[in-house]
Amino acid sequence: MKILVVRADRLGDLVLSLPVFAAGKAARPDCEFHALVAPACAPLVENDPNVAAVWTWSPVGTPDADADLVAGLRAERFDAAVMLQFRAPLARLLRRAGIGRLYGPLSKPSSWFLLSRGTWQRRSRGGRHEMDLNLELLAKLLGVARVKASPARLHLSPAQLQIGREFRRDLAGDAERVAFVHPGSGGSALDWEPARFAAVAGALADQPGWRVFVTGQGADGPAVLAMQMAGLDPRVGVLLDRYKLREFLGVLSAGDLFVGPSTGPLHLASALGLGAVGLFPPAPAMHARRWGTRGPWNRVLVPEVTCPAHHACKLEHCALYNCLGDVTVPAVLGAARAVMAERDGPAAG
Repeated sequence: MKILVVRADRLGDLVLSLPVFAAGKAARPDCEFHALVAPACAPLVENDPNVAAVWTWSPVGTPDADADLVAGLRAERFDAAVMLQFRAPLARLLRRAGIGRLYGPLSKPSSWFLLSRGTWQRRSRGGRHEMDLNLELLAKLLGVARVKASPARLHLSPAQLQIGREFRRDLAGDAERVAFVHPGSGGSALDWEPARFAAVAGALADQPGWRVFVTGQGADGPAVLAMQMAGLDPRVGVLLDRYKLREFLGVLSAGDLFVGPSTGPLHLASALGLGAVGLFPPAPAMHARRWGTRGPWNRVLVPEVTCPAHHACKLEHCALYNCLGDVTVPAVLGAARAVMAERDGPAAG
């Protein structure tokens, strides 16, 4: 049986979809799983031993690119596809490719017509975790009550692992611990004050044997600059825009701790086995109950407020804005100490 797993959106979303491949292969070793992802996210699945082939699709692609994708998928003669996130244009392409058994969430009016086997999940309520919702769709496809879940895990190539070794040797050769602090969310969540991230980075750098780096890409630039203007400890290195994703994964693999908001790099670090400390807003659509990290060592911090939002955060229109300020620097440092103690403990072996 040949199955196409579709998740063509952002980094963090795809990381929380990775257990679908491992769980699917464990439940049905006879099945061949292919991945269809956004072009920028291909490095996340290209080395996964549970993925037979990687396909890419962009919503801003050309008609010729869509036609080539349809032709390629049709030639593979897939038995079924599962859309972990429903997108009507992509569903139509899968139909054109001759995939008759099309599973996915009944999230939009068009999903009732384009999916042959839809599942009503009420994802927008935020009461269930994204990874569990994805695995539920896989179980539906396989015709079983449930599949065994496991933490999200990223697989890297030998070349990427070498990049990590060289990074640690060249930039942190005498360090016992390497930490990354990532101040930007790329607009996917509320942002903690850059000055507080700077304080966390400085406190970590002050620990004997620690080397700390600030990470960021593109839209994270203003937050990184604000950290520097807030008096970033000069011992903290800045890696803004230094690496493309494939190389950045190798660099991350050389670290021990990652601190950041609800954003893709937080999930990347968690899936690479780093201790991950994430700051999450309390709104249902952004809450850690839905989007929390699912790696082996994690801590999440959510403001202890009664959020008035029924779904999405009201941002500046909310009386509690910015409630993420209720999360203190000592609380983040305490979470970092706790997750590192857990990672270094007997269970880490």
